Amino acid sequence: MNLKRAILTGVLSWVLIFFEVSILMFGFGITDVNKSPVHYILIIITIAIPALIYFNKARAGLKQGLLLGMVFVVVGLILDSIITIPLFIKSYSFFLDPYLIIGFLEGLAVTIIIGAIKKK
Repeated sequence: MNLKRAILTGVLSWVLIFFEVSILMFGFGITDVNKSPVHYILIIITIAIPALIYFNKARAGLKQGLLLGMVFVVVGLILDSIITIPLFIKSYSFFLDPYLIIGFLEGLAVTIIIGAIKKK
């Protein structure tokens, strides 16, 4: 695994999700984005794009997809801790939201699937 590349694509996935959530909240007026089915559909795309970028120049496979997904989750947790919570949420109980956990698990599943089916 190319850790630097995995972290950078993890940051890209977080940025894409940040913009997606912002557009849903401010553009479409969805107040509770984490409970919106549209959000979970868009997560597939916002995770798939960076995963495909990563696997374009890296070895693919089920295990590699799992590792990439774990990196994406860790990067997301770190960026949420230093950006999302202090600036927007104001409470670290945000991490106890079951819908957030579902989103992380969905992102992990997407990277595993892409890693498993991507041919190098």
